[in-house]
Amino acid sequence: MVSKKIIGIIVGIVIIALMFGILYGMYFSGYNSAQIKDEQIKKYAADVDVQLQRRYDLIPNLIQSVKGYMQFEKDVLEQITKLRSQWQTSSSTNEKVQLSNQIEQALSKIILTYENYPELKSDTTVTRLMDELAGTENRISVARTYYNDGVRDFNINIRTFPNNVFNQNGFLGLSPWGLEQYPTYEATSVAKTTVPKVDLTVP
Repeated sequence: MVSKKIIGIIVGIVIIALMFGILYGMYFSGYNSAQIKDEQIKKYAADVDVQLQRRYDLIPNLIQSVKGYMQFEKDVLEQITKLRSQWQTSSSTNEKVQLSNQIEQALSKIILTYENYPELKSDTTVTRLMDELAGTENRISVARTYYNDGVRDFNINIRTFPNNVFNQNGFLGLSPWGLEQYPTYEATSVAKTTVPKVDLTVP
């Protein structure tokens, strides 16, 4: 007859095995899910980059065309040129998002200047470039919406239990997955209310 002690040991082993199996499943199920979401964000980021590249290809010609009207904003034009170069040489998604947000802030000043100065609207080269920029901004907006939605989903996924146990500031400060939260693209207050218009009729 099996003693109670042996039965207790067997039960204990079964319980430990079940707990290990549950933890094992939680770890790898969460890990695989997080990796899939991470790869999806990288795809969304690449889609955004394609549209941002279209925008940044316009910038040199745009700056060349408006600088005669914007001598008082020389620092802004130089800042956009510098940020554009940094964006093109960056390989980090996080850095590209930050640089893009800064470029949008600076670019919005050109948009405001364009809206407020009729002589700029009478320049056919500038109006053509602003027309192209308007179409590009629409494509960027759509691509960034997908990206931001994916980022929010991913960030919540790695910050909530049980995935947060295996990530930043997890159990005992360990981070076996090594995943970090992604930043979102942020529209400037000017960009939210002032969009380049396709109708460029001189008032």
